[in-house]
Amino acid sequence: MRRALPLAGLVLAAWSAVPALAKEGDTLRPFVSYARYYDSNLYRLAKSEYALVPQLSDQYGVLSAGLNVDWQPGRQRVVASAAKNLVRFSRYSNLDYDGSDYKLQWDWRLGNRWSGQIGATESVVQSSFSDLVGLLINNQVTRENKFVQADWQFHPRWHAGLGAAAATSSNSTVQQATLDYEDTSVSATLGYTTPKGSKLRGQLRQVDGKYPNRLPGLFVDRAYTLTEYNLLGDWSVGGKLITRAKIGYVQRENDTLSQRDFSGLAGRVSADYFPTGKTMLTWAVYREIANSDDINASYQLNSGTSLGAAWLITSKVTLRANGRFENRSFQGNTGFGGVQRDEDTLSGSISLSYAPVRMATIDVGLQSGRRDSNMAVNDYTFQSAFVSVRADF
Repeated sequence: MRRALPLAGLVLAAWSAVPALAKEGDTLRPFVSYARYYDSNLYRLAKSEYALVPQLSDQYGVLSAGLNVDWQPGRQRVVASAAKNLVRFSRYSNLDYDGSDYKLQWDWRLGNRWSGQIGATESVVQSSFSDLVGLLINNQVTRENKFVQADWQFHPRWHAGLGAAAATSSNSTVQQATLDYEDTSVSATLGYTTPKGSKLRGQLRQVDGKYPNRLPGLFVDRAYTLTEYNLLGDWSVGGKLITRAKIGYVQRENDTLSQRDFSGLAGRVSADYFPTGKTMLTWAVYREIANSDDINASYQLNSGTSLGAAWLITSKVTLRANGRFENRSFQGNTGFGGVQRDEDTLSGSISLSYAPVRMATIDVGLQSGRRDSNMAVNDYTFQSAFVSVRADF
């Protein structure tokens, strides 16, 4: 938590300034929530691994409290948030942990032509057990990100921008320490806005990353460079359809053997459709490259699609349903030998939200999922249920 203190101090400083400087319309909203979960296969174990634990299922509670700030002095805007999450398990108390989520962002504007963002985030979360692949450990991941961006509106319809960011990800256990990474990125964009408000942008982005806890060796990549040539777009069609796209050519070069490198198309397309004033459909399809959590792969290629729906049944009741399919292909053979993982994950959920009063929300939901892998030890199925109560003051 020591690394959280500087950012938390900045957030608290922003909060303390609000009472003296706040004006009508400023937002300062604390919240508190409690959720109770049941999971039929907590560790995401394959059938052949069921004997590793005395019980597959468990229940756990998540108590959260925090504060959101949205302060707009003049043409500037400061967005800040801080939350603590206490997670407690009924059967596997060794998995108990305290999580957190901090954010501080300044959306700045200078005159009529210059604008941008400066900010930082930090979060502490527990590793997904589906990624631990049979490791029965309590591992927390601390992620930090600092970013700055400047945009110049040099023409009513044209703008150019520059950005930079630095990110780190660190694990709390020795078993996962080799997955720790640090990266820095820079980007340049050139954008055009149509008369109807749609946006089209070209982007060049480069990321330099490294794994600080990996020892030098022929079978382990300790550093990589990622270069992206992206085309980004945002369109609104008839007021009922909003689409977003990021399509690009990606090159990833590692610090060891060239056969572990990657080059190819990657991107994401998503859409929100509002057929009526009370219904919404969301859809996304993607093909993205990511750092690998497998010792026998330099990177992984994630391809999938998701579909969601929401129906405002009454002014106080909302029904939601979501489904997702993803294929993860582990590539860039490190030379350890053996088959490289290739797996399909399918999941779905349905939930009902009830807001009896403006400040309170009650949610109940069900979720089910499965993973099918070319390595049977990585298969799993699960079902879960939850109920939560949240109050915003």
